[in-house]
Amino acid sequence: MSVKQRRKYHNIMEDLVAEEVRSQMALLSPRLTQYIQRTEVETYALNRLPTLYASSQEGWLHQQKRAREEHQATIRTAVRQALAAVQRDPLRSSTPLFQDKEEVMAEAGSRTNTSELENTKDIPAHPYYWQQKRSPRYSQKAQ
Repeated sequence: MSVKQRRKYHNIMEDLVAEEVRSQMALLSPRLTQYIQRTEVETYALNRLPTLYASSQEGWLHQQKRAREEHQATIRTAVRQALAAVQRDPLRSSTPLFQDKEEVMAEAGSRTNTSELENTKDIPAHPYYWQQKRSPRYSQKAQ
């Protein structure tokens, strides 16, 4: 499935977790929030919660009501735990799963000269580009 292609189903928990993360991060100091990546908090929390998928408007409304009634406290706790886990090591860095082509070009530009940037084979086409990277040892043999 293409990244740009829309799915015909949705996990309601993603919306509710994102809402709770926004709410809890608003209570934190701006100095602290600059070190917290919202995506990491959301994925940490989502991995500890049940999934509630919907494929229609009616299903979406039903699952949202169910999630708020049955899982709101669990969502709040999971987000609180996620914030604590993510902020334990503010110097820890992570590479996003998806990166814009412009970001990759900017990274490449900071490491190489502009003539090398014309070679687009170095720019990953797949969003999971980290799976396609070759070890420097192997790419030297190919040249």
